[in-house]
Amino acid sequence: MKFDRQSLGAKLWAYFALFSVVILVLIWLLQTVFLSSFYESMKTKTIEAAAAQIAAAYGQSDFAQTIDQQAYKNSILVYVTDSVGNLLYTSDEHGPGGNGPRGSADLNSPENPGGFGGRPGGFGGQRSLPQDYGTFLSKFAESGRDSIAYTIKQDNFSGNTLIYGMKFGDAVLYISTPIEPLDATIGILRSQLVYITILTLIAGFVIAYFISKKTAKPITAITKTAGQLAEGNYDVRFENGDYSEVDALAATLNYTAHELSKVEALRRELIANISHDLRTPLTMIKGYTEMIEEVSADDPEVRARHLSIIKEETARLEGLVGDVLDLSVLQSGNVTIHPQNINVSELVRNVLSRFAVLAEQDGYRFVPDIEHDQYVFADKTRMEQVLYNLIGNAVNYAGEDKTILVSLRDLGVRIRFEVTDHGTGIAAEDLPYIWDRYYKSEEQSRAKVGTGIGLSIVKNVLLMHGAKFGAESAVGTGSTFWFELTK
Repeated sequence: MKFDRQSLGAKLWAYFALFSVVILVLIWLLQTVFLSSFYESMKTKTIEAAAAQIAAAYGQSDFAQTIDQQAYKNSILVYVTDSVGNLLYTSDEHGPGGNGPRGSADLNSPENPGGFGGRPGGFGGQRSLPQDYGTFLSKFAESGRDSIAYTIKQDNFSGNTLIYGMKFGDAVLYISTPIEPLDATIGILRSQLVYITILTLIAGFVIAYFISKKTAKPITAITKTAGQLAEGNYDVRFENGDYSEVDALAATLNYTAHELSKVEALRRELIANISHDLRTPLTMIKGYTEMIEEVSADDPEVRARHLSIIKEETARLEGLVGDVLDLSVLQSGNVTIHPQNINVSELVRNVLSRFAVLAEQDGYRFVPDIEHDQYVFADKTRMEQVLYNLIGNAVNYAGEDKTILVSLRDLGVRIRFEVTDHGTGIAAEDLPYIWDRYYKSEEQSRAKVGTGIGLSIVKNVLLMHGAKFGAESAVGTGSTFWFELTK
């Protein structure tokens, strides 16, 4: 199989591999290049902490003990002098020293409170000030600060020496400690890091490969199944993966497949409905045309009756085609409505009057409850289309009593139109889909004329007007369709 560098698996593998390399580079930098500076920084912080402890004990009875403890604990050399350089006390990791050649100071005197009088070994030996002490005092004076830190190179030591100074009271604290050369340590680390790098890269690449493969597997499966869906197989099932995002995608695609299967079923039903509804008037037009030619050509009365039937079926055919075209135009989004202040009460009465012939000829009973002079801001032509479709739908499914209730009520800021029939009703599971194009529930007889798009036209027009609309129905008791428009 050809390797796809743009695939999700390849990208994930590359990202994980790059991540491993970046981590290793950081480790190399921290453990080799920056180790010396890091070590020196940590050493400085350690000495600063020791100096703070010594300064805090100045003037206390345990001052000398504190110096010895810090010298031993941190392996440092400590000198305490007065402001002109007379040695007061010195100590290192091996123990306390003595006064310098300039003579010892009496640390129990008022000038030296909290001194070291009587401390065993406090001044037992002789120890001179460090050779660089003069330089130290000069730098200290030039800094103008209460503390100073710097490094020097000593001839008898392969590494550097860290010098730290601090003033407290009338005393000066001098601390020095060697900074061990880290070349040998860095060499050992480099040797170890070579093996660590090789093992880490191998492990990282292998783990990245399996992670990328596992991540890409459910997406690849979904892509393959989506190809079947694109070919028209709406029975496919998208399987979940190991991730919530993949599960959400699978659920969405499963829902899409289900909805597409419904659309396909509705499309087939539309073709069947249109074929049936168009075939009937066309057959009648053809039949009565032949009858005029062969039978009623010389009989004006019969010919007139046949021509009347041809006109009715032509009008019926024209209405069916008009519905299909109207829905197509509405759903294209290219329709512009022209709202105006219209008397909707008068509009309902006018539309209702067009069904009067059904009351006279077929026994339908229309019960109007229309409040007078209710005005709304709407497109008159489109609202007339809505009213005609809703009342016509109620006529088609009026039931045995053939009674249709039509009401228009004032709700304050809105008006509410309702049309109710006492027909077979609509099942609860079918009710959410009645506004879909071409939909007809099983309770609705196929003998009724229509393509099943009247309510879809109503829905699109009402949405264009920002209207609220809906339907309530129960099987065996009838249905109520309603909408509300802002005045």
